[in-house]
Amino acid sequence: MNGPARTRVAGARCTIQSARDGFLVFACWTGTAFAAHPLLTEDTGTQGTGRAQLELTHDLSHAKDDVSDVRIHRFNAVLSVGLAENLDLIAGLPYERLTERPGAPGATKNGVSDMEIAAKWRFYDDGALSFALRPGLGLPTGNEDEGLGAGHATPSVFAVMSYARHPWTFHLHVGDTRNPHRAPDERSHVFHASVAAEHRLGESLRLVGDASLESNGARDGPRGVGSMVFGLVYSVTPGVDVDFGYRKGLTRAAPDQAWLAGIALRF
Repeated sequence: MNGPARTRVAGARCTIQSARDGFLVFACWTGTAFAAHPLLTEDTGTQGTGRAQLELTHDLSHAKDDVSDVRIHRFNAVLSVGLAENLDLIAGLPYERLTERPGAPGATKNGVSDMEIAAKWRFYDDGALSFALRPGLGLPTGNEDEGLGAGHATPSVFAVMSYARHPWTFHLHVGDTRNPHRAPDERSHVFHASVAAEHRLGESLRLVGDASLESNGARDGPRGVGSMVFGLVYSVTPGVDVDFGYRKGLTRAAPDQAWLAGIALRF
């Protein structure tokens, strides 16, 4: 898969852990790689030597149970720079706002989440099939006490496969985020697996979707965090893409639903 790709980086990933004292508790960690918004699955594309991309995204998630109703706004800014034709350097900084509804003193928590730096190296590219590796490191820039960060560095590594045969493109993405200084109620490894498909509807429009399953970072919560995403990506110009999507949680540990929007600027 040659040419530029839209790649973003996760900040603090939150899953529902439990309801305690009337407020929904989230387990958060960093490091999971995300692909072209609104997908969760990475692709093997890179920006190309000397080229760059800035991606700005907003995800609005909703999680509700019998005792709590929480909305999560997640804003993300990611810069990808092509160091070689098959190698990108990536840095992303997210901002999150978690709000318990109805509002009460202390029910809203907001701030910068954990930053991630990563690299994506496409080491095999032969016609329709390509493979890449994506190592990354989550940095503790978010406030752990507010549930916005892990409180320590979180290394990760992911393997990616893409297969493109017009008008379809398929992606497979598997890997692990390590939590080396975990609390007793957290898992030391968060495993991720996802698959995605893209269908080109014309020169400028793509229909996209994926399904993912990963470990819950909280030991006392459900083991799996599963979700599905459906969306559209529209190329306004060769250097500007906009996207819209909807994510549905498939397991109790995942937020119930999320609305997704983003813009990618390549230069």
